[in-house]
Amino acid sequence: MSELPNNWIETEIGNLCSLKNGRAFKPSEWQSSGLPIVRIQNLNNPTSTYNYFQGEVDERNRLRGGELLFAWSGTPGTSFGAHVWRDGDAVLNQHIFRVDFDETLLDKRFFRSAINQKLGELIDVAYGGGRCCTNRIADGMTPTPDGPMPQQSPTRCEDGRSD
Repeated sequence: MSELPNNWIETEIGNLCSLKNGRAFKPSEWQSSGLPIVRIQNLNNPTSTYNYFQGEVDERNRLRGGELLFAWSGTPGTSFGAHVWRDGDAVLNQHIFRVDFDETLLDKRFFRSAINQKLGELIDVAYGGGRCCTNRIADGMTPTPDGPMPQQSPTRCEDGRSD
């Protein structure tokens, strides 16, 4: 958003949410059935093949459907970005944050769009100094717009107008 409405503020992403990184799975843990392991490739292409997990799952890594996720590894421009998990029960793989936030204050579609509008800055922050430092993303060093819930929409985030 280039110009914020009067009653909006610009705040750091980390002030609006907490980020929970997924679990690292060893290839020896992959199974042919069980809970799907959501990897970046599955977010970018819903028809891509899943690996599955049959062990105990920590609740911080469990997906139920509808969660906002942020993929932060791989090739900038192809593997970074916010997505909403559209399927059901699954387990979250490493290099994907589950974005936990108060859905009574932020519209999920708006927040996804706001994050994706800042991808260039997030990539620059994460790769500052030559290596990916996700703590900089998690600490919320990138400003994003925040306004009253009734005024939030993905279109407003993209061009400053309501849809």
